[in-house]
Amino acid sequence: MIDTIEYDYPEFHLSMDCFWCVIVNGEIALKEAEAAKWLCKDNLYSVKWLPADISLVDKIEKSLW
Repeated sequence: MIDTIEYDYPEFHLSMDCFWCVIVNGEIALKEAEAAKWLCKDNLYSVKWLPADISLVDKIEKSLW
Protein backbone atom coordinates (compact mmCIF):
# COMPACT_ATOMS: atom_id res chain seq x y z
CA MET A 1 0.00 0.00 0.00
CA ILE A 2 1.18 3.51 -0.78
CA ASP A 3 -1.03 5.46 1.62
CA THR A 4 -4.55 6.13 2.83
CA ILE A 5 -5.68 9.60 1.85
CA GLU A 6 -8.19 11.39 4.06
CA TYR A 7 -9.59 14.62 2.65
CA ASP A 8 -12.61 16.78 3.46
CA TYR A 9 -14.29 18.22 0.40
CA PRO A 10 -17.15 20.69 1.01
CA GLU A 11 -19.78 18.06 0.12
CA PHE A 12 -18.21 14.87 1.51
CA HIS A 13 -15.28 13.21 3.28
CA LEU A 14 -12.97 11.07 1.15
CA SER A 15 -11.10 8.06 2.51
CA MET A 16 -9.03 6.53 -0.29
CA ASP A 17 -6.72 3.50 0.10
CA CYS A 18 -4.01 3.67 -2.58
CA PHE A 19 -1.96 0.68 -3.73
CA TRP A 20 0.91 -0.15 -6.07
CA CYS A 21 -0.42 -2.45 -8.79
CA VAL A 22 0.90 -4.37 -11.76
CA ILE A 23 -1.07 -5.16 -14.89
CA VAL A 24 -0.40 -8.82 -15.62
CA ASN A 25 -2.43 -8.96 -18.83
CA GLY A 26 -5.44 -7.42 -20.51
CA GLU A 27 -6.70 -3.86 -20.56
CA ILE A 28 -7.59 -1.45 -17.76
CA ALA A 29 -11.36 -1.10 -17.30
CA LEU A 30 -12.27 2.18 -15.57
CA LYS A 31 -15.00 1.61 -12.99
CA GLU A 32 -14.89 4.87 -10.99
CA ALA A 33 -12.59 7.26 -12.81
CA GLU A 34 -13.57 9.48 -15.72
CA ALA A 35 -10.22 9.18 -17.48
CA ALA A 36 -6.83 7.50 -17.21
CA LYS A 37 -3.40 8.06 -18.69
CA TRP A 38 0.13 6.75 -18.19
CA LEU A 39 2.58 9.30 -16.80
CA CYS A 40 6.33 9.00 -16.43
CA LYS A 41 7.96 10.50 -13.35
CA ASP A 42 8.95 13.64 -15.27
CA ASN A 43 5.31 14.30 -16.19
CA LEU A 44 3.57 13.64 -12.87
CA TYR A 45 2.66 17.28 -12.45
CA SER A 46 1.42 17.78 -16.02
CA VAL A 47 -2.06 16.88 -14.75
CA LYS A 48 -4.31 19.25 -12.82
CA TRP A 49 -4.71 16.99 -9.76
CA LEU A 50 -7.62 17.27 -7.39
CA PRO A 51 -6.71 18.51 -3.89
CA ALA A 52 -6.94 15.04 -2.33
CA ASP A 53 -4.52 13.63 -4.91
CA ILE A 54 -1.62 16.04 -4.40
CA SER A 55 -0.08 14.42 -1.31
CA LEU A 56 -0.35 11.02 -2.98
CA VAL A 57 1.40 12.26 -6.13
CA ASP A 58 4.15 13.73 -3.93
CA LYS A 59 4.68 10.31 -2.30
CA ILE A 60 4.72 8.56 -5.67
CA GLU A 61 7.28 11.05 -6.99
CA LYS A 62 9.58 10.52 -3.99
CA SER A 63 9.40 6.75 -4.35
CA LEU A 64 10.36 6.88 -8.04
CA TRP A 65 13.61 8.80 -7.59
